[in-house]
Amino acid sequence: MKISVVVSAYNNWLALERTLLGFRCQTLAPVELWVAEDSHFDEVAAVVAKHRELAPWPIRHITQVNKGYRKPVMMNRAFRDASGDFVVFTDADCVPRGDLLEAYARLARPGIFLAGGSHLSIPEAFHRERLTDAMIASQQLFDPDWLRAQGIELSRWRLTRSRPLARTLDLLTARNSLNGANTGAWRTDILKVGGYDETMGYGGEDRNFGYRMNNAGVRGVRARHSLVWVHLDHKRGYVDPALKQANLDWNREVKRQRLVWPRETAIPRPA
Repeated sequence: MKISVVVSAYNNWLALERTLLGFRCQTLAPVELWVAEDSHFDEVAAVVAKHRELAPWPIRHITQVNKGYRKPVMMNRAFRDASGDFVVFTDADCVPRGDLLEAYARLARPGIFLAGGSHLSIPEAFHRERLTDAMIASQQLFDPDWLRAQGIELSRWRLTRSRPLARTLDLLTARNSLNGANTGAWRTDILKVGGYDETMGYGGEDRNFGYRMNNAGVRGVRARHSLVWVHLDHKRGYVDPALKQANLDWNREVKRQRLVWPRETAIPRPA
């Protein structure tokens, strides 16, 4: 099983620094990692160049002119050229625990996609002022007792390292929903649905992707206790309520009409 990782990025280069370090600490190496930048910042390029020198596997970097939120376009571009037979999608502010890719490889089954569930957020003041590389490399950042000593209360269950307990909790909290911050799917299944809908702005574009996979017969499996990551929290001044509502309305239509193919995508339709 070859895993490609696609990381969406914008101007959050400090968070990207931490996320790329998290992937360099993986117990199972990816075949490659793509930084899909919805912009073109020199600081992001510098972070990518640094980690490209240090990582034992290729890091690719693609950019585009900043014309507003166009993450779906970049995710499709990266996926289209990725070589893995399984693709993990995440964001530049999502730091993976060292066993994340190993867990994906262990849990992946034909006919399903996997999702890591909702945010476990590290407060912005902490990760900007106090978080160090050593805290990630040592995996302290994923230790609930250590976090509590720093004044950060995160779920002990969500951070468990017991595989049997994690799987039991996953089954008890199952939900068929794709979360773009930590999700993985087989390349063949992504091709069936044309990847992301490139017409969509922020708010619901990841769920749209998941709904269309459901409509194509690909079942979602939430594994939020097994696929462990933490989110570096931040303000969200870019949210457009009207656009988000339009996305929600479109998603209802996708579910109602059981649509599979997106309105617009650069991924070729299967013959």
